[in-house]
Amino acid sequence: GKKIKAEMDAQRARFVDGAVERGLAKDRADTIFDLLAKFADYGFNKSHAAAYALVAYQTAYMKANYATEFLAASMTLDMGNTDKLNEFRQDAKKHGIEIVPPCVNRSDAVFNTHDGKVFYAIGAVKGVGQAVAEHIMAARGDKPFADLGDFATRVDARIINRRTLEALINAGAFDQLVPRREQAFAAIDAIVATAQRTNANAADGIMDMFAADRPEPIILNQAVTNWPPAERLSREHGAIGFHLSGHPLDQYAELFDRHHCVP
Repeated sequence: GKKIKAEMDAQRARFVDGAVERGLAKDRADTIFDLLAKFADYGFNKSHAAAYALVAYQTAYMKANYATEFLAASMTLDMGNTDKLNEFRQDAKKHGIEIVPPCVNRSDAVFNTHDGKVFYAIGAVKGVGQAVAEHIMAARGDKPFADLGDFATRVDARIINRRTLEALINAGAFDQLVPRREQAFAAIDAIVATAQRTNANAADGIMDMFAADRPEPIILNQAVTNWPPAERLSREHGAIGFHLSGHPLDQYAELFDRHHCVP
């Protein structure tokens, strides 16, 4: 373990005196003790080092031969630590592995892989959590959500609330269902109202005889103002913990290249 200096100093005299009594030169005894003192600062015995070496070998093998799956598993392990997730994202970029933003139709509660890509976990979006993510997966089942109306009628309003929807929209989880995030954000009240109405009707045993097989779509506001790129990225950063779909400096990439700027 980590040494206690006062204790090590006390042991030096005892060690050196004992070594000299047994015929070892004092300077040689001091040299040996110095080597031991360095090890005492932080060292492993052989059995401990061997166990760590085996784990290191297995880990390296997985990363070398199953890089995408290894990355997804590592990100799932540290799902609550956005700093670690950002490190994994940078490592993925370095190795040419694409990380797909969260999506209610393609992502799972944890990080998964498909076609050599890592799909961002819905459960890793801030303000969502595993229980909500697993509920969305259960509601989706084998049938992807067709639109916001379909989503609203299949989820439980007691589990999916306004805060959850805001986080999912800001993270880009509804990009496949809605042309613009601003439209989805403006429709949050309608999503919540539809979910509550559907749940209430189901609880009361009410069935609409004239309802179509497909839920009535939620009308999107076509006139809603677009978020500036910086705001869109800021919202995404707040929901995920780092920039995933882009970066505020991307618009200056050509300028940086022209001036040979170092990242």
